Amino acid sequence: MMTYSSKIPKEIRAVFLDAGGTLFRPYPSVGYHYRAVAARYGLVATEEDVEMAFRRVWEKHDAMGGLKGHVTEKNERDFWYKIVSEVFRGFGPLSDFEACFTELFDLFSRPTVWRFFPETEDVLRALKKKGYTLGLISNWDSRLVNLCEGFDLDRFMDFYLISAIFGAAKPDPKIFRAALEKANVKAEESVHVGDSLEDDVRGAYQAGIRAIWLDRSGRREKLAGHEREVLTVIRDLRELV
Repeated sequence: MMTYSSKIPKEIRAVFLDAGGTLFRPYPSVGYHYRAVAARYGLVATEEDVEMAFRRVWEKHDAMGGLKGHVTEKNERDFWYKIVSEVFRGFGPLSDFEACFTELFDLFSRPTVWRFFPETEDVLRALKKKGYTLGLISNWDSRLVNLCEGFDLDRFMDFYLISAIFGAAKPDPKIFRAALEKANVKAEESVHVGDSLEDDVRGAYQAGIRAIWLDRSGRREKLAGHEREVLTVIRDLRELV
């Protein structure tokens, strides 16, 4: 059994956490659900091919950074319509893309498509027991509200900052400064945990907040030596407690 010493400094009073890729993930994968739904509309492709296509398009569009201002439901649907249409473009036309898109858009608002990482619940419970103020800072559309309710995250979280609702997306320091105000702490009394070097680590640093990079897949080894030295890195959320 592995044992850990906490990576959270003693003076910290508030812990901010990212959502997707940090607390939970699509289960079993985005590619699985996209292929399963689109197959009913004539798609012939493997789950792996669809997953790779999604990742290429997602990176091209800077992930949820495309929803940086206050948005309406129409803005969100238009954003995702563009993403999904580009994902399937290389596989040939579907018999009814409009119906396929609507089914996928609705599907990913349901908690059943998402799954906590194995340690998430225990770690959140332990952090709460230690007396930290906990806040969720996520680049996501308004459907995250429904997911948080489905996961019953109110048990742990004191507040939520969702980019599409707040009006700014990580790494913009505005959203981190808003977290400091909500938690009523100074920057040096807080830490942010997330899986993105750009959005989570760089964004937090720009707001004067310490950052802990959650590297579940061993990406740290590909960084330059000086980068590895200055980063606080964990492979598992349990290292927080």
